Amino acid sequence: MKKAAIFVIITALLFSTCITAAYADEPAAGTRVPKKVMFWLKPDICVELNEVRMVFKDVNGQTVYPVVFNGTTYLPVRAVSSLMGEPIEWDAASKTVYIGRTLTNPVKSPAQVSRDCAVRADESDIIAASMLQPSLVSGYSKPDVTVMYDFEIQTFRDADRQTVYPLNYNGSIYLPLRAISRLMGEPIEWDAAAKRISIGDGEEEEEEPDEEKPDADSEAVFKQLRKLFEEEEALYYEAAAKITRIKDATVEEKQAIAVSASENYIKAQSITLDVKGIEDQDEFTGEEKAAYDALLAFAESNEYYILILENIAYMAANAQDYSMLADTFLYFALEAQAKMEAARDMIMP
Repeated sequence: MKKAAIFVIITALLFSTCITAAYADEPAAGTRVPKKVMFWLKPDICVELNEVRMVFKDVNGQTVYPVVFNGTTYLPVRAVSSLMGEPIEWDAASKTVYIGRTLTNPVKSPAQVSRDCAVRADESDIIAASMLQPSLVSGYSKPDVTVMYDFEIQTFRDADRQTVYPLNYNGSIYLPLRAISRLMGEPIEWDAAAKRISIGDGEEEEEEPDEEKPDADSEAVFKQLRKLFEEEEALYYEAAAKITRIKDATVEEKQAIAVSASENYIKAQSITLDVKGIEDQDEFTGEEKAAYDALLAFAESNEYYILILENIAYMAANAQDYSMLADTFLYFALEAQAKMEAARDMIMP
């Protein structure tokens, strides 16, 4: 699934940006275009997490409520972040919502999660919600927005297995609540009579028994390899994200993208040198050496991939036709993807 998902990014980037729509004035056939839609703002819907009623807040501390479109309930991304306990980041250039591992926090562990956007509801919250009536509001269905969880593209379906897309309401992206419960690994139930959505079963997770600790030296090696892999993986997605919007960018934005692509390439070179500079390679075990070789192959391939992106970006900034790079781009994009997957399988826990 992950390979197919990444291939979607690559294909869309190649054909919508580098060839068929490079100079198009109208959206290409099949382009995912936002559509203005009407949906319900529903303060009467109660959302519970592990039997605790929740209330959701925006960046200004104002209460926000679920919205319902075609039978699917949605929450804003900040509320989703708090519910999941995961960082969420919006990349405007690629119209991508990153959940969990993000471009600025690819390791995720040190990232700060805002917990004040989904909090336990008190009596005043419940009273305030009860005084409001559902209202019909307008927003946009956003099939052009990509959602990634730990760098994997997510597709969303409703209870009838029909594809649903993120919504934009009052400038905020809303995600389907059922899909969020799936990412959390928690059951979800709808009580129509009580107008209540329940996530989780109210039980705390049991602690797993301690596993046998790996050899300390080997763990240190893999910790170093994981750190470099995560930096390289984040750079792969960051470079792709910045280039995807080049078709719709202004001249100034294209110039900024080109400069940014050069920075990506310099960083890719630096990571490759860091990989090659790992000490004590002669003392690696067979497993460590295989993981190291896979990481180095990914780093070198990714460096070439980003170099092609840099060339495309500068040609676009100078209003040049860059479609002649299509075959080269596709080759290195697919090669970098394959080597990234191989390295992940060997390095990541």
